[in-house]
Amino acid sequence: MKCLMLTLMLLFSVSSLAGQLDLRKFQYPVEDAKTSAKSPVPRFCTFIVKEKGKPRIPGVPRAKLAQVVGKYRTKIMNEYRLYEKGDIDYQEKVLLERYCTRYNRILMSELGL
Repeated sequence: MKCLMLTLMLLFSVSSLAGQLDLRKFQYPVEDAKTSAKSPVPRFCTFIVKEKGKPRIPGVPRAKLAQVVGKYRTKIMNEYRLYEKGDIDYQEKVLLERYCTRYNRILMSELGL
């Protein structure tokens, strides 16, 4: 059993390193958002689909978008990966979209927006 778990963990870590997107950062969006809300400088999550594209902020309604961009900072979750490989593929887009949406919604509720 230990050998099987070790093999699976090794396989998962090798596959995540091959894509240059650290999957460990995308496991706990709720806890990450609550931690960010308690920090002095809360940051909303964004991601970029194309190499020279605009950052997307999923989970933030259009009515609140100007307020969020003007008042709070953002962090681009896949910035360094874009420099190495270019545009993201479908699986990465889904992962980033789900994480950022959940994170941003929780952060907005924690901040009272």
